[in-house]
Amino acid sequence: MGAIQQTQDFSWPNNWLDTSHISALKDIFTACFNGISSDEYFEKYFNCSAAFKRVLRLYFADGNIVGYCLLTFERANKKVLLRASAGFYPEFRQGGHTLSFSIQQAFKYWLMHPWQDIYYADTMLSPAMYRAISKRVAITYPSPQFLHHKRDLFDAFNKGGIVSSVTDTRCLVETGRSSAYSDDDLKAFFNSEKREIAFYCKANPHFASGVALFVIMPINLKQLVHTLFKR
Repeated sequence: MGAIQQTQDFSWPNNWLDTSHISALKDIFTACFNGISSDEYFEKYFNCSAAFKRVLRLYFADGNIVGYCLLTFERANKKVLLRASAGFYPEFRQGGHTLSFSIQQAFKYWLMHPWQDIYYADTMLSPAMYRAISKRVAITYPSPQFLHHKRDLFDAFNKGGIVSSVTDTRCLVETGRSSAYSDDDLKAFFNSEKREIAFYCKANPHFASGVALFVIMPINLKQLVHTLFKR
């Protein structure tokens, strides 16, 4: 695995990307995802018109951008929804890279707006990323602990989503892109005895074809206390 040496944070609209950043990010999109052009991906996630706030962390090694984590903030049905997008060159893929940034930004927003109903959501194409988050965050939908919970949230946040036969919720979404996994990678995932990865593969067996697991996490005092205790 490669080593991240530096990070740089951005916040739209006051401190955003220049053309060199955008070009480097598009190279990462091409390396990470199949089935979608880098231009389309950038427009869909980084120029999201529905977002009233965007924060981004870039990850560097040897002076080059090797990964990113983007959070967008949207309003939906009187709730605030934080959506995440992340990508790294294969040698720099480690689930812990983006977790601390995402959780920090989510709770930072909650501390400033404690009266709002806030949720963090991520469309996860990676069983490894799902495991990295669900191991550290106490309340995650869906998960083995919360298998059939919060159907109303999935209906609200993922209206066009696919119902998983394992959870009976709309926790699957066709992304139009797929991660570049090798046959060995897929074999390791489906044969894994790690609880979170085994659950992910059962709930979303077609992730290699571009179907993501739509994961929702409440951002509130209960989540904060239970997550701190869990960690």
